[in-house]
Amino acid sequence: MMRSMFSGVAGMRNFQYAIDVVGNNIANVNTVGFKGSRVTFQTALLQTMKAARSPQNNIGGTNPIQIGLGSQLATIDKIMTQGSFENTGNKTDLAIQGDGFFVLSDGSQYYYTRAGALSVDTNGTLIQSSTGYKVQGWRAIQDPATGTRYVDTNQPIGDIVISAGMTMPANATTSATMEGNLNSSVGPTPFSMTVTDEDGNEHSVRFVFSKTDDDFVRQTDPFSTKQSYTWTAYDENNAVVSVGYIVMNQYGNVDEAGVYQNLSATATTDGQLTQTDVSGTIPTDGDYHAVVLDSNGNVIFSDAVPISGGNFTISDSDIVNGQNYTVIFYDDTTASDEFTVATGANISIPTAGEARFYESDNPSNYNVLSYESPKYVTAVQMYDSLGNAYSVYVEFTRIGEFGNMKNAWIWKAYTASGEPITYIDANGQSSDGTNNYVGGIINFNESGRISGMYGVTWDGSQLTVGNTELRTIGFSASHRGDSNVTAAIDFSSMTQFSGSNSAAFTYQNGNALGTLQSFAINENGEIIGTFSNGLTDILGQVALAVFNNPAGLTEIGDSLYITSSNSGLAQIGTAGSGGRGTLIPGALEMSNVDLAEEFTRMIIAQRGFQANARVITTADTILGELVALRR
Repeated sequence: MMRSMFSGVAGMRNFQYAIDVVGNNIANVNTVGFKGSRVTFQTALLQTMKAARSPQNNIGGTNPIQIGLGSQLATIDKIMTQGSFENTGNKTDLAIQGDGFFVLSDGSQYYYTRAGALSVDTNGTLIQSSTGYKVQGWRAIQDPATGTRYVDTNQPIGDIVISAGMTMPANATTSATMEGNLNSSVGPTPFSMTVTDEDGNEHSVRFVFSKTDDDFVRQTDPFSTKQSYTWTAYDENNAVVSVGYIVMNQYGNVDEAGVYQNLSATATTDGQLTQTDVSGTIPTDGDYHAVVLDSNGNVIFSDAVPISGGNFTISDSDIVNGQNYTVIFYDDTTASDEFTVATGANISIPTAGEARFYESDNPSNYNVLSYESPKYVTAVQMYDSLGNAYSVYVEFTRIGEFGNMKNAWIWKAYTASGEPITYIDANGQSSDGTNNYVGGIINFNESGRISGMYGVTWDGSQLTVGNTELRTIGFSASHRGDSNVTAAIDFSSMTQFSGSNSAAFTYQNGNALGTLQSFAINENGEIIGTFSNGLTDILGQVALAVFNNPAGLTEIGDSLYITSSNSGLAQIGTAGSGGRGTLIPGALEMSNVDLAEEFTRMIIAQRGFQANARVITTADTILGELVALRR
């Protein structure tokens, strides 16, 4: 009975606690950044009726018998646990997930708060909406030379100002990046066809296409819309049957074509072939490009050879006495439109219109050359230092095997407004200086990756590949008030696989003048501005403070705190570093008071009080009966 009565003191204490906490916080349940308190009590007075006794002999020890005489307030501690979050959709509202406080200033001292309902005032200063105190952090510093903004968090914190008239200065393009694929399957596709000789024997003929200097001469320009190719026909034994050329226009039709004159030869002297070694009609006098093939179809000689008086001499150390060779003289004027595979088996080549190769005496046996333009063009906007924009196009043309390159593409650049392009190699030599570059060449290895990038020159008769890397272009912008634009293009991420063309510029570092359009704050507190030129830049960064003992802060109202002698000094830094939490943009942290829990405690306290009240009533009845016994 006594235990029951004195347990009522705890019930009274709980009831008082529940009233204090719930009564204090019902109105604050939706208060932004509000932190609840924990109230603890201690015994005020007590009476010891019997002291404790230690165990002795065969008797155990006993506890002291003490009666508590009232209770008093011990501590009121701030509960600094995380509150729940509520999305607001306001871009300047911020909630802190984790430890930390926003730092505010009224010009004379700092205040600390978890209430992140922020806004911008008429001066563009970031402030707390309820108090008007200025949010502290770092303003971005702008490099006067380049216009680049950066935040120096080593500097003291201060007001953050976001002016509506902020601009991003123009910058000239100095670098660009291209990524994506160039289709390895463009140009003429190799094919084979079968023809029948006069004895009824079938012969399989395979056509392969390549580029030579003669093809570039025939085009008159390496980048011409019409593309010339040298074709070589092989029989089933992989021996060369014939060689010729074909010129395709941009629509995939034949503009012209021909079969070169082929002569069979057997060397009679080591190291040379003359007119006496060949069988067949020697071409008329003139300058020719001659190619000598061995019996396996390998090229052992390719160079200029003049014919005078029906005589010529081809000298090469690979020519061996007694071996058989094929000598091909390249001359478009004497080229025919038919060649012989075997007696009675001839193939006619197309000289105009559809690229149809057919058996001469059986036109129904034909093969139409599959051709896709080897050209691909992509573009990018580049800028001069004043922000003037230039549409720069890069045109690629696949030439395939050329010299010691297996998968080569030549490229050139041009602008929509016609500025002449200068090509600059890694040694600083340009096309308007020592080297007469007309463009660049990119070679891909067997894995489809770039293995080399060089400059190319063209003298009207020969395309020459340099030995110095080239990937930089330049052009004059003086007619628009600037000097020169020089941009290095990074091609290294490009590939060449059999698939659609997708090469494109993914980056260039120039920009036009931009005016601030909007801004947003990220999880690290960085204020990112969006400008009218489509670019973003950092404008500032919000600071957060942490304390060794945040519960030791002194509350001054309006969900604000100031430091106290037991809170420790404010450790100021950026969100997400040094134990500081991260920010949740567009949200606010609600009070950390749990109403459901507090109401539950209040109900339990009320029931305890009710039970204690009945104990007092019962005790009063007993005392009444005792008084009546005396009567």
